[in-house]
Amino acid sequence: MKTPRKIDSPLINEIMNSTSPVIVMECSVKMQLSALIDDMINERGWSKSEFAAKMNKQPSEITKWLGGCHNFTIDTLCEIAVVLGVHFRDLFETKNI
Repeated sequence: MKTPRKIDSPLINEIMNSTSPVIVMECSVKMQLSALIDDMINERGWSKSEFAAKMNKQPSEITKWLGGCHNFTIDTLCEIAVVLGVHFRDLFETKNI
């Protein structure tokens, strides 16, 4: 997974400090999960269109998933794990999320 760049902005800091810790965690987990899934797709040498075909989804849906704001269901995560050939828990390794 790529290391995110650090941005130091008074406005961003003000927004983050006024945001509930739950919301911050939800956003962080969604973004990290999306990035991990994207990394796994790329590691297999698949395009997003190829992954979409394997998932029996439209490429636009995969783009939405990988945008970092999608609230994945357990069912969808199970499908993703099967298509990627990983165990479900591998999507939540501590080093990744």
